[in-house]
Amino acid sequence: MARLDRLNARVGARRPLLLDAQGLRELLTRPSTEARVELLRTRAAGAGLPADAAVPPVALARVEAGLRAAARAEAERLVGLAEGRRARALLAAFLALDEAAAVKAVLRGVALGAPIDATVAAAPAVTPPGPEALRAAAAAPALADAVAVLEAAGSTVAAAVRPALPQVAKAGLAPLERAADRAGLARARAACRRRGEDGEILARHLTDRVDARNAETLLELDGGAPEPGTWLEGGRRWGAAALDALARAGPPAARRAVAAGFGLPDAALASPWAAERALEAALVAPLRREARRRPLSIAVPLRHLLERRAEVARVAVLLRGAAVGVAGDELLDLVEA
Repeated sequence: MARLDRLNARVGARRPLLLDAQGLRELLTRPSTEARVELLRTRAAGAGLPADAAVPPVALARVEAGLRAAARAEAERLVGLAEGRRARALLAAFLALDEAAAVKAVLRGVALGAPIDATVAAAPAVTPPGPEALRAAAAAPALADAVAVLEAAGSTVAAAVRPALPQVAKAGLAPLERAADRAGLARARAACRRRGEDGEILARHLTDRVDARNAETLLELDGGAPEPGTWLEGGRRWGAAALDALARAGPPAARRAVAAGFGLPDAALASPWAAERALEAALVAPLRREARRRPLSIAVPLRHLLERRAEVARVAVLLRGAAVGVAGDELLDLVEA
């Protein structure tokens, strides 16, 4: 395990700047979207927003894209501070997982015919494929065209997705999303080999990610029968046979199993949004424990990067919800503030 003294000291200085519950409540008290974005620009979370971000009419998709880009830039700076090639390689592999998320966001946007700005805002800022390619892919007329744009921009995840395109007519986007997830996970697992204790920390996180993704799929099935190849490989809580059985057992049994598997209350899975938030939090919890036990390990920056990502998601939900008139108490519950 590398001694990440310099990097972890910088992370320790950054963590108090994350927006806490009080900061989110303060944001919500502002009387307009423009005022909320202007306040956000004075906080670390919004420091990277463009200068005209609060000029009416505010384009929330641009604001969200700016928040994601700022979080990505911070993450890349932290990777540059890592002591030693092994630690840098592991952190880079962790960040590269965002490529799968970006490809999936673009494909969803194209499939739904979503506005280009909204699609780009939902995609993590990652190179490759890079912001210009993400925008061009989001503007593509069809899924195959979007995949071609991303592949030409150097996305190995898009290349892995291409063979699944013929399955879309029958199975929708699910085969493409699984192919993207598998490609991203395989690359990250390869980076963990022969990387010592830090590699083992990241490998355990990848295992938890597989279980969380399979849990999301199980809940989304809502009692439906899974297709062959539905489940990602490499989890530790459930194998494919156990997941098949849970899917057949019906939604209540599936929710109970997911809650028990991640140590969550059943109520945490009451809605798709609540389940997504609860599973994201469950991914951070083991890294928090690792960071306390090994304060000089890679667990410290991994925890921070996940918390930073969650901050962006909470702010985006709060801004969008307030803009359309969602009640304040309901919004604060959604963002757990």
